[in-house]
Amino acid sequence: MSFADAVREDLLTVPVKKNCCRRALIGGLFLSAVSDPADRDRAAARFRTAEIADCAAEQLRVQFSKTAERRRIGFCGKYYEEVSFASPAFRRLVDNLRAPRENALSETIGFRCEECRSAFLRGLFLSVGTVNDPHKPVHLEFSVPQAAAPVASAFFGEIGYPAKAVSRGANVGLYYKDSAAVEDLLAMMGAHRVIFDMINTRIEREIRNHENRVNNCDTRNIGRTVAAAAKQMNAIERLRETGKIDNLPEELRETARLRYENPDFSLDALAELHRPPITKSGLNHRLRRIAEAADEL
Repeated sequence: MSFADAVREDLLTVPVKKNCCRRALIGGLFLSAVSDPADRDRAAARFRTAEIADCAAEQLRVQFSKTAERRRIGFCGKYYEEVSFASPAFRRLVDNLRAPRENALSETIGFRCEECRSAFLRGLFLSVGTVNDPHKPVHLEFSVPQAAAPVASAFFGEIGYPAKAVSRGANVGLYYKDSAAVEDLLAMMGAHRVIFDMINTRIEREIRNHENRVNNCDTRNIGRTVAAAAKQMNAIERLRETGKIDNLPEELRETARLRYENPDFSLDALAELHRPPITKSGLNHRLRRIAEAADEL
């Protein structure tokens, strides 16, 4: 089962407690419905699974006291569950969802309580939504018909989560790639069972990324340390070969000897070897003077 299927399975268990929320849920489920030109009262929508179609048919039965028609359509191994329903009120609702005017949803569905918008969003995801596995790059998308895109886009803006849009042939993909927004929207739908898995995965990914950044930083620091030590060793070798090291002041000869004997020591460790110990800044100053003496050769 994909992560998107797990989300849908979770959403199907959310109960509908009020008639206003049921109407909102039906609006989301049938936003992509197609009107029947031969029957002015009929419209139909296709769903991915029989379970979602069962949910849609049951909500219609309770809301309109009438049974919807069901059939399985498709070919080449790709099938959909179609729910067809004839009712003047239902047909008006479907037609109004195509109206590209401000507040079309609020006027058509009539969001009457706090849960209505969550119910509409839940129906929309069950019908046309998909979301990536949390181990992959974050991507939540609703693929809606071109005619319904203005209404759906206005809805997302109204709830405080404006969506980005991309053309998908006859449809428009309204999508999100921000993990916080995706988590908020899934929680608003009612997918509480899977949202914790998504949050845990995000936290694990952030910890892993932080560890990688720290390791990369340590690796770069080690590389710089090794390169600097090699340069210092080369300068000391040149001074020894030419006999010029004996001309250095006593403190520089001590530092050159300790570096030559401990080529893999860090500056902190090397500073501690001096008697008495010196500071890291003082050690850097001495090594710089040794390098300058070698450069004069």
